Amino acid sequence: MTPTIAIPQLDLQREYAFFKKDINAAIVSCARSQRWILGEHVKAFEEALARYLGVRHAVGVASGTDALLIALRAAAMLTKNREGFFEKRDEVITTAFTFLATGETIIRAGATPVFVDIEPDTFTISPKAIQRAITKNTRAIIPVHLYGRPCDMSAIMNIARTHTLNVIEDAAQACGATYRGSFVGSLGTMGAFSFFPSKNLGGWGDGGMLTTNDDKIAHFARCLRNHGQRAHYDASYLGYNSRLDSLQAAVLHAKLPHLSELTRRRVTIAHAYSAALADIKKISLPVTPKPVGHAYNLYVMREPDSLRNALLQHLCSRGVESRVYYPLALNTMAAFKEARLSGTLEHTKAACQSVLTLPLHPFLKKSEIAFVVKTVRSFFKKV
Repeated sequence: MTPTIAIPQLDLQREYAFFKKDINAAIVSCARSQRWILGEHVKAFEEALARYLGVRHAVGVASGTDALLIALRAAAMLTKNREGFFEKRDEVITTAFTFLATGETIIRAGATPVFVDIEPDTFTISPKAIQRAITKNTRAIIPVHLYGRPCDMSAIMNIARTHTLNVIEDAAQACGATYRGSFVGSLGTMGAFSFFPSKNLGGWGDGGMLTTNDDKIAHFARCLRNHGQRAHYDASYLGYNSRLDSLQAAVLHAKLPHLSELTRRRVTIAHAYSAALADIKKISLPVTPKPVGHAYNLYVMREPDSLRNALLQHLCSRGVESRVYYPLALNTMAAFKEARLSGTLEHTKAACQSVLTLPLHPFLKKSEIAFVVKTVRSFFKKV
């Protein structure tokens, strides 16, 4: 018998209750306009998010995956050819400890992924590993702000400037996160955001955004999202049907004014977990030095790999939903057999065997946080 989940990873019903008045009004506004594709709601949300993040351009697309793909096409356009496709010998450096989209979009853009290792304490890409992986064929770097925790962008941007490389921030899990006072997605050449419902700024379906301060990139991205059209029925490039629809934009625009407040709630809950579990020697808790403003899309701790699965079962059997992000690194999957590895990825492998999430969303109650902590502690009393 499957145990009842009493405390889920996220609670979309509570979220809707919080936003209900604003979202309902936004949906009615959409219905009245009957402009469902690239209408005024999309433009208004793009402009609002660009202001929030401090970038010149925000281009709405159909998903975070498409935001990455179009960003890669733009990087190819800048460095290779006007059509915006890489060749197989072109390399893009990224991490294997990430969601599938990070790696698959590199291949779909024509390039070869080069997977490098992560920092063992933050799970984000190692700048030193990036430096070691650069060759004459390197064209771009994709740092992934995993779980909402920004990468070491100062070091990464220094490397990129030295080697004249484009940096595409994979900020899918990190909307609202900051690095040295600036929002992620504003630090590299481009940023790619996802609005999947589980994200800190989540829609009612799929959606994504490409951000940039480069006018040429923004124009190219707007063409690509709409079948490569520069003018109506005049395609300048091979593009995609990748438009953020008006309904998603309206919902997201209604949520955006509350993003900072809800991010602070996530941080408060994460700190409560860390304070309550700090004395347990067998677990490692999230590390957040001062330059980093963690958005805590996920609260991820690590245990000895011999205990991880047992703790997972213990939590779930008591109604506390816990998951593993991610059990497999991209380099171990058949889909990425053509990728190149730089180094042994020992920290990546160790993370796959030891990470575990605790429930984290802005609407958790104090009693629920206490129950999660109690359930974790009860496990370690027995081992």
